[in-house]
Amino acid sequence: MFFSKEDFIFEDDLKVKVGFFHFSSCSGCQVSFLDMFEDAVEILDTVELVYSNMLTKRETIPRMHVAFAEGTLCIEDKRHLSLARELAEKANIIVTVGACASFGGIRRLSVGSQPPQPSHQSFIPLTEVEILKGKIKYAIPGCPPNPSLLYNFMLALLEVNEDFLQPFEFMASSKDASGYDVVKEVINKGLCVGCGTCVTACPARALGFNYTYGKPTFNPLFCVHCGSCLAACPQSFKPYPQPVY
Repeated sequence: MFFSKEDFIFEDDLKVKVGFFHFSSCSGCQVSFLDMFEDAVEILDTVELVYSNMLTKRETIPRMHVAFAEGTLCIEDKRHLSLARELAEKANIIVTVGACASFGGIRRLSVGSQPPQPSHQSFIPLTEVEILKGKIKYAIPGCPPNPSLLYNFMLALLEVNEDFLQPFEFMASSKDASGYDVVKEVINKGLCVGCGTCVTACPARALGFNYTYGKPTFNPLFCVHCGSCLAACPQSFKPYPQPVY
């Protein structure tokens, strides 16, 4: 379900209030978010950044229209649970940013497919946090996402461009956005055209290319479940228009 224009209405304030929130991650997604601000100057008259641990000095979380959130939630961390409850209460829409928040990312895995340490088993993606499921509308893939993608997503959100936003809504309900999906949903179904876009999108080099058969190859040992390949593939979201990378 898409958001409505009512989600952007607070009293008489004409600006769309957005915030960026950090859970357990490397902060690379927030850095990408900050890197888009040179382009975002054009929309500053319609958008107000009301919260960011890097850019604002607020100690309390205000009400907002859109909350962008990065990282996994640790169910043993009281601060994480408190932040999740506040976002569920004070944000009209939540957008998960990056692999960790959207799919679990590297928090789901360990090098060499070894079982995770006990201390790591309590980290879960935000899309699987029960109190947030009613608010999370979209998930942006990537490790980290490209700043240009974040900017284009912001424009689509402001313009209510449903064609552009459709794939991100699909991502919010995806359980295993990875090279497995490319193999299962694209290659095995005969949809792959051998363009190699998924290979160039992969930040972990889990995808290669077999020039003999003209198809990508997949090494699950390197996959970090970031969703970049699935999002970049021109065949994975047919018949929906593709996000611009």
